[in-house]
Amino acid sequence: MHSRSMEPEDVTFQLLEEITDGFSKERKLGEGAFGVVYRGLTKNGEDVAVKKLRDNAFALDHMQFQNELDNLMKLNHQNIVRLYGYCYQIEQTSMELPDGVKILAEQPHGALCFEFLHNGSLQNHLSDEFSGLDWNTRYKIIKGTCEGLKHIHEELAEPLCHLDIKPDNILLDNNMEPKLADFGLSKIFCDKELTWTAQSSLGTIGYQPPEYIERREISTKFDIFSLGVVMIRIVSGPNGYEKCAYMPSKDFIDQVRKWPFSSITSNNFQSNTVTFTFEWWHPSLIV
Repeated sequence: MHSRSMEPEDVTFQLLEEITDGFSKERKLGEGAFGVVYRGLTKNGEDVAVKKLRDNAFALDHMQFQNELDNLMKLNHQNIVRLYGYCYQIEQTSMELPDGVKILAEQPHGALCFEFLHNGSLQNHLSDEFSGLDWNTRYKIIKGTCEGLKHIHEELAEPLCHLDIKPDNILLDNNMEPKLADFGLSKIFCDKELTWTAQSSLGTIGYQPPEYIERREISTKFDIFSLGVVMIRIVSGPNGYEKCAYMPSKDFIDQVRKWPFSSITSNNFQSNTVTFTFEWWHPSLIV
């Protein structure tokens, strides 16, 4: 169905049904903000992930589906999930009205087909500070996530803001290399320094910056704040994160200085991101 050297393909809904066994419950991987994700198997034996927009919510979520597709078509980076194919199709179906009259109705179908990430989401791998991922793996995930974010913020002709960075939207391949996923809420920023006011709900509680919560202000700093929360969770584990969130500023600074971040500052972007992230997340913090 695809080649890594080719652009994403326009595929049929029938093909996606076939490779997911009719979108069977057994192949269901999870649910996102506006769709259900299934594991598919192509004719050449390769696993793929298929995100199917819910049929009964298509009118409401079509713009979000189109937004994700448009933004994914522009992205090509090792730390961003790769789009293989997409489908937007209208099926004519027969419906019977309460009075017994049969009519033809249009049933829209929308789906996106992605590379399959065998290690699932980062959320599945977070654990307390005494078990789970070793430091080298945690650092690899942090660095790769920063690189993916750098790509959409700084390396595109039109900067893109993800607006929903969280462990559920960071997927891991066989080598635990992270890839940003779920661009349904993402927005283009003609100027990355631009700030604007959101008209709809964005992001996930716990990962939203204070200026958004208090004034609904949006900028690329939204992603940096979310990244900071993710980094703290990666380094400290969920139990450690709760402690960090409520401890005094001085205690938090002392805690951060104990973390093995020395290698992460070798790259200028990483250094700026790490420093800015923690300053943004916790008042008066300087790493």
